[in-house]
Amino acid sequence: MSKKTKMPEFFINAFYESKFKDNFFVIKAGGKIIEDEGALENLLSNIRDLTLQGIRVLLIYGGGHAMDEEAEKCGVKVNKIGGKRVTNAANMEIARHVLGGDLSLSVSAMMAKIKLDGLSFNCVPPSWMRVVLKPKTEGDDFAGAVEDVYARPINRLFRSVNFVACTCLAQTGDGVTCNINADTIATEIAIGTQAHKLIFLSDVDGVKIGGRTAEIITAEQIDGYIADGTATGGMQVKLENCKAALDAGVRRIHLLSGLRQDALKKEIYEPVGPGTMLFKDSERQSYENEVQAHKLIAG
Repeated sequence: MSKKTKMPEFFINAFYESKFKDNFFVIKAGGKIIEDEGALENLLSNIRDLTLQGIRVLLIYGGGHAMDEEAEKCGVKVNKIGGKRVTNAANMEIARHVLGGDLSLSVSAMMAKIKLDGLSFNCVPPSWMRVVLKPKTEGDDFAGAVEDVYARPINRLFRSVNFVACTCLAQTGDGVTCNINADTIATEIAIGTQAHKLIFLSDVDGVKIGGRTAEIITAEQIDGYIADGTATGGMQVKLENCKAALDAGVRRIHLLSGLRQDALKKEIYEPVGPGTMLFKDSERQSYENEVQAHKLIAG
């Protein structure tokens, strides 16, 4: 076969099915993606294609922008500390309405439209995590913390379905609904289940280094990028979560823009995707071998 001859679709599909079948991916999508009908349709269409390759996908999503708009409409003041929402009683009602209602229904409706088989929950099932309320500070009465993740019920459900979507709402052991940062939920579940991939979809293209999106960052480089000011604010928090996940056994993490067309599929199925991939330095040779295999398959 010449270098310019593309391998038949059958062999390409067989390659990816053998590579990813029964893998478990945890994807976190920011609210701007879920709130944008076009971006949501593209994301769920990409996920549908992943599930057809035998990949099991958990989608955790937030809705900060939509909650801010609803709060302004209702005359509810929004306070944030370190970029995180202060969830008092009034803001908790907004979260219930936006996350547990409007956005959850939007996800379910889009799943029906594109024929994506799976389940959509308006909160994380209580059997999946042990959740407690954080100590109350400055009116933050309904902010939750994940104290443990129970992998068994998650794995049990994913033996019968390949896709589940959940908002970032959760319940404590005594039934109090609380708001938890979606990045935190995705990271904790990825660690607790030893997910094959943890994927963060936002409105930015991965991690910028020297004005360009980095293709690869290793866990061993993260502290240096934080120390020299390359990663600050929200990106610093995200990279700290990534390092914790990699150190705890998650093999691959991807940061990419969910507003780009087919960004998820390209990141998974192309030798070099549009975002930033993170792994431990010990994974580098394995990654380079995979890139070569991808190139041969693509033709």
